Amino acid sequence: MTSKETISFIRKAVSNVQEKGGDSISAERLQQFLNHLDSEQADKDIGMLFSAKKDTALAKYRVQADLVLENFKSVIVSGQAALKSMFLINGGAAVAILALVGHLSTSEISAAKVGKLAIPLSCFALGLVFTTTAAGFTYLAQRAYSKRGKGRRHGNRLNAIIVLLSIASLLAFMVGCAFTYTSIQGVARSHVRSTHKLPSEGLTKTNANRRNQTPP
Repeated sequence: MTSKETISFIRKAVSNVQEKGGDSISAERLQQFLNHLDSEQADKDIGMLFSAKKDTALAKYRVQADLVLENFKSVIVSGQAALKSMFLINGGAAVAILALVGHLSTSEISAAKVGKLAIPLSCFALGLVFTTTAAGFTYLAQRAYSKRGKGRRHGNRLNAIIVLLSIASLLAFMVGCAFTYTSIQGVARSHVRSTHKLPSEGLTKTNANRRNQTPP
């Protein structure tokens, strides 16, 4: 038993006496206490006491470490899910624009408006680039966090870059949707104008044919 352990054990015994309302210790009780400290049973009691404290502190540390690890895992999973979502919405929008371009190119009326869909297509493609770059920086951030020293600082910087790239990808998707809406409105207006012109042109041709067929 070390001196610190002995002093700690005596202080605990005195605290127990004070908690019970006592303000002094008799010589007989003190002699019994010292005899107990001098016995092997005291070493066992003190050893069990400090072992219990050590086990309690170790259990608390393990709980805190597990909690930090689970939080870190949940953050990684949430970030990956967000990146996948942005990749899907930008990729799906780009595919939809390409399909729309292919459909409009078959019509002479709307073929002239196909060029306006290049801007939203570029926005969705840029959103894909931002998302892919953010996914690459995610790997670098995890690698930085696994290192000691300045690794955590580098990881925080890379994490900030990932957030900015994710926001840029979302903004690119929103801008692409706005341009797509404007382009579709323009195509719809051109179709409406063409449908109004065709009947009038047909009536003009019919009247001309009737005049030519009328005998002088």
